Amino acid sequence: MKVNVLGTSCTWFKRNNTSYIIDDKIVLDVPAGNYKLINREVDIHSLDCVIISHFHTDHFADMHIIATRIMRRAEREEKFKIYAPHGVLEKLLAFNKLMYGGPDECNAEDLTRYIEFVELEDGFEFETMGYKVKSLLMNHGQPETFGFIFTDKDGKVVSFSADTAMCDNVHKLLQTADFAFVEMSDLKPSRTHLGADEFVELSKQYKNVKMFPVHTSDRAQEFAIENGLNYLNDGDILDL
Repeated sequence: MKVNVLGTSCTWFKRNNTSYIIDDKIVLDVPAGNYKLINREVDIHSLDCVIISHFHTDHFADMHIIATRIMRRAEREEKFKIYAPHGVLEKLLAFNKLMYGGPDECNAEDLTRYIEFVELEDGFEFETMGYKVKSLLMNHGQPETFGFIFTDKDGKVVSFSADTAMCDNVHKLLQTADFAFVEMSDLKPSRTHLGADEFVELSKQYKNVKMFPVHTSDRAQEFAIENGLNYLNDGDILDL
C-alpha cells in the first residue's frame, strides 16, 4: 500500500488537516482546503472512491467540491463511490444550499446519477481496489465516526483510527494490524480524543504494530518527535 499523507494535524494548527491518498486511487477524508492538495497529486477523475470518517469540517468540508467535479464529467464507466456515515447526501445538499444558495450546482438527482452513496455501519465490509475494508464505529461523540481496517490480497493489514477516545474498537483496529495510523490529538486524552500517554500504552500493548501518531496538535507532535515515535510530516509518502 502506498499512503500519501496529505496532512497530519487538525483544525487549529499550521499543518494540514489529517487525510490520505491510498495507491493514488482512494482518498480517506477531505477536510477544508484538501481539494487543492489532492488535485496537485492525482487526477480527481482517476480516483476510485472517497471514504469519509465523519462530518466535522477537518474531515469533510471539501467533499462537495469533489462531488461536483465528478458530476461534471459523466463518462465514467462505473459510478464514483462515496463511503460515509449516514446522511452523507443530505449533508452535501445542505452544505451547498448554505454556501451557494441553491441546488443548481449540486442537486440530488445529478449527484445520485453519477455517484453511489454507501452509508457505513459498525462492522460493515466492502471491497475497493483489491482491498477488503471494514468500518468500525469509534468513540467520538456526535457525529458518528468510523475507523477503517484495510486488508490486501496478501493479508497485510493497515488500520486508520480517525478521531476517537479509547474504546473497544480502537483495540479491534490494532489486534490484526501490521501498520496503524492512530490519532493522538493532544498530550492528555479527552472525552472524544486519544492522548499521548494512551498512544504510548497502545504501542507497548501492540508491539508488532507500527503505529503512526496523526491528527496531532503542535504539543502532541513535539511529544512524538522528542519520544521517538513514528511521527509523520505533511507530504510524507509511505510504502507499506
